[in-house]
Amino acid sequence: MRCWWRRSRFWPGCASLKPAGGTPITDISLIAGEWAGTINPSYQPCYLKITADQKIAAAWGVNYAWGTVTIRDGQATYEVQPPLLEGTIRLYLDGARPTLILHDQWAAFDAQLHPGASGLP
Repeated sequence: MRCWWRRSRFWPGCASLKPAGGTPITDISLIAGEWAGTINPSYQPCYLKITADQKIAAAWGVNYAWGTVTIRDGQATYEVQPPLLEGTIRLYLDGARPTLILHDQWAAFDAQLHPGASGLP
C-alpha cells in the first residue's frame, strides 16, 4: 500500500511513518545518493539524486528539475527549478531501508522515496 505524509497528517495505512521529525539530518552524507519512489497524489514514478556537494536533481512524469539542498539545525530543505519548488526533506530510518519524504510548500505534492537507481546524470 502506498501512503504519504502531508501537513502533519497521515493518510490511511501509513502507520510505518511518523508524522513529524524523522532522523535529524546533520550531514549531507545521510541523504546523498540515488532515490526512487512515487510522487503523490498522482503516484507517478519519481527519481532523485542528491550529491555530496549538496546538489539535487529530480525527475517525475515529463518534469526534470535541479537545484540545491540546505542543511541547518538537523533539518534539510530543497529548492529546485524549473518550476520553482521548495520544501522539506525528512529522513526515516525505521524498518529495513531508509525512506525520504519530500514535502513541497508551494505545489500540492509529497514524494516518498527509497534508495534506488535514478538514472539521473
